[in-house]
Amino acid sequence: MKRTRVLVVDDNEQNTELLASKLETDGYETYTAYDGPEALEKVERFTPDLILLDIMMPKMDGYEVCRRLKAGEKTRHIPVIMVTARGEVEDKILGLDTGAEDYICKPCSLAEISARVRSILHTRELQIRLGEMEKLAALGQMVDGIAHEVRNPLMVIGGMARHIKEKVTDEQVHGHINLIIREVERLERMVERIDEYKRSQVSILKKEDINEVIKEIVNEIEEDAISRKEIGIKLSLMQKPPLLLIDKANFKKAVLNILQNSVDAIDKKGRIEILTAPSKDGYIEIAIKDTGCGINAKELKDVFNPFYTSKMAGAGLGLTIAHKIIQDHKGGVTIESQEGKGTVVSIKLPVKY
Repeated sequence: MKRTRVLVVDDNEQNTELLASKLETDGYETYTAYDGPEALEKVERFTPDLILLDIMMPKMDGYEVCRRLKAGEKTRHIPVIMVTARGEVEDKILGLDTGAEDYICKPCSLAEISARVRSILHTRELQIRLGEMEKLAALGQMVDGIAHEVRNPLMVIGGMARHIKEKVTDEQVHGHINLIIREVERLERMVERIDEYKRSQVSILKKEDINEVIKEIVNEIEEDAISRKEIGIKLSLMQKPPLLLIDKANFKKAVLNILQNSVDAIDKKGRIEILTAPSKDGYIEIAIKDTGCGINAKELKDVFNPFYTSKMAGAGLGLTIAHKIIQDHKGGVTIESQEGKGTVVSIKLPVKY
C-alpha cells in the first residue's frame, strides 16, 4: 500500500529526525535532507507529496530551493511548507512569494506542523480531483460527439464491404475486403467503449460489502484468466470491512478493467493479488498487484489519459473508465509500476461521504 511521502529538509539533524519521527508516527513515508542540493536530489529521486523546508542552510538556502522547485515542470505542484526561525514579516512575504504554500515560525509544536501537513495535503488532493473532474467532463462531451459522427459511416462502410464480398469471387479481393471488415469491427468496438464510458458517468450508490463485491469480480475474471494463462489470483481481505457506498455494477466494471490490464500484462504465467485494508483519513484501500511486464516511467504518467494504450488493439479507454468511476465514488486511484517486475494499482474509497 502506497504511503504519502514527505521530505524534511533542515541542516539541524536533531530537528530533522524529530520531525521525521513525528510524521512517520502519523503514517507518512519520510525522507530527510540536510542542505539545499541534497534536497533537490532527494526530490528528483523520490518525488515527495509534500516538503517541509528550512530556510537557513549551507550551500543553498530554502528560498532558492523553493524557487527551483516551483520553476520545474515536474516539481512545481509539490506543496512546500517553510519551517524556520526567521519570523519577520519580510521573511514570510519572501517565502510565500517564492511559491511556498505555508510558512511556520520556530519554535512551534509538532502537533501544529502535523495539522498543517494534513490540511495542505487535503487541499492538494481536492485540487487534483477538481482538475481531473473538469478534464473528464470535457472528455465526456468530446467522446459523445465522436461516437455520434463515427457510428453511421461505419455502418455504411461495413455493410457495403459485406455486400461486395458476396458478389466477388477473386481471393485477393476477398482478402482486401476481409481486412476492411476487420478494421470496421475494431472501430465499432471502440465506439462501444465510448458508449460504455458515457454509461459509467452516472453512479447510483448503495451500501455494499466490498469484500463480497471483489469476490464476485474475481469469479467473473478467474475462469478466463486461468483458461488462457497460468495465473493464480490470491485474495488478502480485511476482516469485517465497513459497508461502503458504491454503485456495484459500475465499480465492478472499474475493477474488471484494471484486472484485465493485469491479465494482459502477464505473458504466460504469473500471479495477481487483491488486498483490502483500512487506510488513514477514513478510507478503505483496495490494492491490485500483478507480476506482469510492468510499465516504464514515461508511459506510466499517461495511463489514465483517454485513448492511450500500449496494446496492439483496443480503444485505450479501460483505465480512463475505471478512473472516472472511482472519482464518482469520491475515491482516488494511483499506479506504481516497475518495468519487468509488475504493477500495483491502489484504489481508495471513503468509508463515509
